Amino acid sequence: MTTELIEYQSYHDQLHKSRSFNWVLVRDLLRFLRKSKFRKSLIVSQYGYKLVDQYFSKLDPQEGWDLLEQVIVCCLDCNQIEKAQTLLNRLVAKFTTNSVRVKRLIGMLYECQGLIQEAINVYQTILQEYPSDSMSMKRQISIYKSQGIHNRAIQLLNTYLQIYMCDFEAWLELASIHINLLSYKSALFCYEEIILNAPINYLFYVKYAEISYSLGGADNFILALKYYTHSLELNSPLDYPEQDHPPTNLPSIYGIIMSIYSFCESSHGGVNKLKDSQVNLMEWAQKQLLDITNQYTPDKKDIVSAFIKLTDIPKKSTTPKDVEQQQPTIEK
Repeated sequence: MTTELIEYQSYHDQLHKSRSFNWVLVRDLLRFLRKSKFRKSLIVSQYGYKLVDQYFSKLDPQEGWDLLEQVIVCCLDCNQIEKAQTLLNRLVAKFTTNSVRVKRLIGMLYECQGLIQEAINVYQTILQEYPSDSMSMKRQISIYKSQGIHNRAIQLLNTYLQIYMCDFEAWLELASIHINLLSYKSALFCYEEIILNAPINYLFYVKYAEISYSLGGADNFILALKYYTHSLELNSPLDYPEQDHPPTNLPSIYGIIMSIYSFCESSHGGVNKLKDSQVNLMEWAQKQLLDITNQYTPDKKDIVSAFIKLTDIPKKSTTPKDVEQQQPTIEK
């Protein structure tokens, strides 16, 4: 458990043990949630609404308006439209609808009410005045994605990434849409950008390998094998031999086995085209899989053994005659 989770749990326990409403504790909790960017909408809408409704005068003026905005967003998350509308009216009275942040909240309220076109119009109005407003662009993208208008969502994401090209979460979103549309080559490009932004995160190498494997073909199977192998270099099961749970990178071990097996089964592959190092890697992956199964889930040993037997590859031919028999014949 991370330090931030421990701190949140401490706030949560104090809040529930308190016999009366402790506005200072609630204020500190909301401060912590803004800083840590945790999304705890239910607890914020429940306690935060009472804080800004009954204890607003005790808050620092600037922080009070920030809390008001925070509570509105959480109320919208929980579909508490009346509460959100009440608090939003206070912001409108203070800052008018000329404020970009107020306009954005109005658009989010329209979304919650199901007034999709009205929400899009609000965001477009903001973007006409501030073309690089990232939050309004993201709200538009989320609307089109939720409505199933993926082509428009992709177009807006591409526009967004031309401005914020280092936002790897946006690349992840774009890759997700391409995968849903089975546009694997476009998804691979997205993950190449993601890996450039986060080169030591093994999960992105696993995902790149999975997409390469899904494309199929001997070359893509070998490419997938390389990325599965590199992900194991970043997160190897040998690094934590005494842990009390299975290694977190099991998909890469399975991926190595399946990539080599599929390469041998493909029309342009074959066991005799494998390097000795790749054959050794296959044997290592099979052994690791059996060892991990015996250690953590011995009741699944029969299933894993059957998988290994089914995906096992024949031995490489060692004589010239055997190699010649593996070559396809050309009819004259």
